[in-house]
Amino acid sequence: MKKWIPNLNNVLKILSVTSLIFVSTYFGVVQQPTEMGLAILTGALGLAFANLDKFSEFSGAGFSAKMKSQMQAVIDKETEETPSESELNAVSSELSNDEKSLITALANAKYTWRTLPGLCKDSNLSESEAWKILVRLVENEYVRIGNKNKTGEVIWTLTNKGRKVSSK
Repeated sequence: MKKWIPNLNNVLKILSVTSLIFVSTYFGVVQQPTEMGLAILTGALGLAFANLDKFSEFSGAGFSAKMKSQMQAVIDKETEETPSESELNAVSSELSNDEKSLITALANAKYTWRTLPGLCKDSNLSESEAWKILVRLVENEYVRIGNKNKTGEVIWTLTNKGRKVSSK
């Protein structure tokens, strides 16, 4: 028989459910609504943080976060591999100058995700030209499109393949 060893995540889940159900119920019975609300909030936050790996988007009480796909771009950016010189030359030669200028704009170290107006400003392209080129770059796996940002604009980032070209 395998012995169950609790990990920190399971302990957090158990404590959160206990706070959410039993502690808040107790405060409700003794007519302490403020304490009951705090117990509910504590339990809900504990469950949310215990399950962060399962959320792609999280918002509430003025706080909003996007996890999985957008964080993956940051992880990819920080852990990229060094490509071979011949690989870079072959990939770089198949791109147009406009495609290269958009990739350069996307490779700006100040940003991981870029909006279309920001890319147009940095690459000196019109929005319609940039949009068509970005669609081609997405199809060829140089660029990844993300969810909309907090202002509702579509955002773009480089893939590992795009980052390899930008470093050339």
